[in-house]
Amino acid sequence: MPPRRRKPVARKRALPPGGLLDWSAEWHFDPEALPCRYCGAPTHLRDSRGVAADKVCAEAELAEIDRIVSVYSGEGPTC
Repeated sequence: MPPRRRKPVARKRALPPGGLLDWSAEWHFDPEALPCRYCGAPTHLRDSRGVAADKVCAEAELAEIDRIVSVYSGEGPTC
């Protein structure tokens, strides 16, 4: 009997379909500027965990994570 093949599992993307995060909630803003966790520039924005992060930097990081996952899962280009 041949081995059973697993069905591909649909994975949840890190970014929404448009590629932009919604940071309109007031808790994303803090009066104190802290260094962004990605680029080090001062920012008043906080991510969902309350860590200082620029919106653009967070979106770029999530897009890179999506790219890496798609490459290693065989869904995307090889490089």
